[in-house]
Amino acid sequence: MPDNPSVPGPETNLKNIVLTTAAGLTQPLAPLRNICAHLNAFHTFADHPGQAVETDHYCAHLSNSVRQCLLYDSAGPNARLIGIEYMITPDLYAGLEPDERNLWHSHVFEVKSGMLVMPKPATMPEMAWEVAEKKEMEEVIGLPAETDDEFH
Repeated sequence: MPDNPSVPGPETNLKNIVLTTAAGLTQPLAPLRNICAHLNAFHTFADHPGQAVETDHYCAHLSNSVRQCLLYDSAGPNARLIGIEYMITPDLYAGLEPDERNLWHSHVFEVKSGMLVMPKPATMPEMAWEVAEKKEMEEVIGLPAETDDEFH
């Protein structure tokens, strides 16, 4: 059986497991080490409003004004990359051309409805997580975002 049932082919063999482990220990993987937030959301599609996909976001700050999030179909070790989302500050958004702004969405509904959350790590105390998630959501709620989810 494959590691991820939605990906064709047999399970990862021992050779690739060893290579993956060695690469993780020896290669810098600097862009991935810059990831500072894990968010989980149900993404809906403008052209199919009744369809939603659970999406795990792994986000890095490219600057104080720009976040780049890698979107995966799960939080598991064999998750598939399904998109990229950029979040920008309102001042950068205001500088976009009107046609470009039409491609961006607000996070207000996602945050207020609970469709966008910061999952609690198993080892983090509840009180510390509540403070951290509240601070993260206070920031994310005001960030317009553009998602390229062409990988579905």
